[in-house]
Amino acid sequence: MILDTIWGDVYYIFLLFCCGFAVFRGGRSEYIGAAIMIVGSLFTLATARSFGTSWTRMEVGIFAIDIIVLTGFLWLALTSDRFWPIWVSAFQLLAVTIHMAMIMALPVTPWAFGTGAVFWAYPMLLALAIGSLEHVPMRPVPKIESG
Repeated sequence: MILDTIWGDVYYIFLLFCCGFAVFRGGRSEYIGAAIMIVGSLFTLATARSFGTSWTRMEVGIFAIDIIVLTGFLWLALTSDRFWPIWVSAFQLLAVTIHMAMIMALPVTPWAFGTGAVFWAYPMLLALAIGSLEHVPMRPVPKIESG
């Protein structure tokens, strides 16, 4: 199973680092983005462990989770004043497109399908971390007293 490799461990370390950084450094949008990434990753892991993933056919459970995650990031992109959710939504749309290739019954090898479905999570996490780094907390405006 793809999640039992060293790359699965690398992903979860990267997930914890980027989402932890977003919670530590970011604002409301970064908190929500980190929550979407963590919940989506945990549900994907649970689905893959429960039902298995052969990556030879359409992975319905993982596809459903990816659609829900895409919806969450699209909502965040539309309601946030930050730019990074647009990038994350685009990367997630690419991950969903990989699933669509399997729906269309295109000849996709299991390695290409599995790698393509998982690959886009890394740029998503990187965009979240960069967005958190660029977040500038609003400072209170000093009161000017008239004399």
